[in-house]
Amino acid sequence: MNKKIEQFIEIFAQENQKHNLCKFDTKEAFMSRHIMDSFESGQFLGGAKKVMDLGTGGGLPGVVLAIQYPDKNLTLVDSTHKKCASIGLMIDYLELTNITVICERAENLAHNPIHREKYDVVVARALAPLPVLLEYASGFIHTGGTLIAYKGPKYMEELEQSKREMAEFEMEMEKIHHYKLPNDEIDRVILIFKKTKQLKDIYPRQNAKKKIL
Repeated sequence: MNKKIEQFIEIFAQENQKHNLCKFDTKEAFMSRHIMDSFESGQFLGGAKKVMDLGTGGGLPGVVLAIQYPDKNLTLVDSTHKKCASIGLMIDYLELTNITVICERAENLAHNPIHREKYDVVVARALAPLPVLLEYASGFIHTGGTLIAYKGPKYMEELEQSKREMAEFEMEMEKIHHYKLPNDEIDRVILIFKKTKQLKDIYPRQNAKKKIL
């Protein structure tokens, strides 16, 4: 195992005791459920240089991807201050120089010209229902960029409910990736979307969760 990953698990366990960032039973289970799961999205980063982990939570998959791909610049976004503070401590401990942490709501940050449609890839792991996620993510991805969306077993239902949003937010379905984690029979899914055009200025909206098209 990569030494940095071992160190990340150690510091994550310490921070998790303080702030309950995620379920953490054993190091072995955490390795499978969270580290290996984070690795899974790496194969879709391609030649991306600017990557955003939207709704990073406790730094998953963002910190893992930053360790795995030191040539890529990761921006980790979350609206919960305690989580952002924990990630900051982890980054300092691991001496990672390719991560920036931003504590802000997605629908606000996406209207900041520094971040609006500036990213090659946005990764989102268990952040929001797909119609909402498409609206949030499209605000950060440049035309031709990619959304990597972790989804659960009801992904087909979410896709069916998101047809209008895919068209409105200029997000085209490109690939459905099925996988399983070690010692786990659950069929997991990553959805890959391509941004096809510039997003309309009005998006993303405030309280997008309440304004599904």
